[in-house]
Amino acid sequence: MHVVSAYAPQKGDYFNYSETISVNNGQGSYNGYTDQNQITGMEQMNSVSGSDVSAFYNYTYQYSNNQGSSNSSSSSGNYTWSSSSFTYIDGTDNQVGYSKPTYVWFAINSSLPVGSTFYILNTQLTVMSKNYSLQLPTENNKYVQTIQALGTGEHQRNDDYGVFNASYTWNAYFDPSTGYIVGYNYLEHDNGQYQGQAASFTYTDNLYVTSTSYALTLASAPSNGNGSTVSNTMNISPDLTALSPYLVVGVGVLLIIALAIYAATRRRGKKDSLPKHSPYVPPPTPSSTPWESKIDLGSRPSEQVVIRDVVKVNCKYCGTLIPSTAETCPYCGGNRR
Repeated sequence: MHVVSAYAPQKGDYFNYSETISVNNGQGSYNGYTDQNQITGMEQMNSVSGSDVSAFYNYTYQYSNNQGSSNSSSSSGNYTWSSSSFTYIDGTDNQVGYSKPTYVWFAINSSLPVGSTFYILNTQLTVMSKNYSLQLPTENNKYVQTIQALGTGEHQRNDDYGVFNASYTWNAYFDPSTGYIVGYNYLEHDNGQYQGQAASFTYTDNLYVTSTSYALTLASAPSNGNGSTVSNTMNISPDLTALSPYLVVGVGVLLIIALAIYAATRRRGKKDSLPKHSPYVPPPTPSSTPWESKIDLGSRPSEQVVIRDVVKVNCKYCGTLIPSTAETCPYCGGNRR
């Protein structure tokens, strides 16, 4: 039996990516509401010591919704991960909504056979194919060879979007030679309530690489359905050798409509306890709402929000809202001071 070794990360490995997160297909109190978050980012491996990889990340994002709210910012920092366990060791690339141990989202053991399982963030995926033709959104509609993996799950959402039962499907694609990410498609269906009214919506997260230090292998267009297309909302570099990879519906008095508009502007694109590597992106908050933002050692701005007279802040390690009086985060154990 031929044994295939996993790729050992090298200093200088990198990839740039584009990511689009959207909320749409709203029903009930979400009828007509949409928002979108556009992220451009990069991950780079700066040094390797055994299986410990010191890396750097940065990203910028632009958030907007159909009611005119918008926001943009950026983040960057250093972290360390293990190429043997594929978990973060010291810091993360600004993840939110994960459980420990925290598995990286951008790399896997490329030697895993079909049928085997692994984790990215807190979702278990199964290797479905080692020779999957993935069509990247290039002008020439080129296909590249990938490892295809599939994960599904359910969770309870209880955040500014409302209280929902959510189910999701996550297709991820990796380079067979290195195990680094090539792209993924995440689709979530949410059904529940927003401010006591029935609602539903879909939440999609599509990502693909735009350039990489590792050459992607060209593949033929699939003739048996063994292929897919990553969301083509953006262009990708044509040089494949360098690729690394509304309101509440309407019949009430004007006061009800005004309240609905106010509520919608506070919806935020955050997935609590979800597999997600995108930044926390709140839209602008009305001046009547208490809001404070600080930069803490290059991490995501910490947030103070008064909800039902209880002051909570974001844990600067995992992003979960916790009481401001807590010395440590009850979810990840991180020191809040």
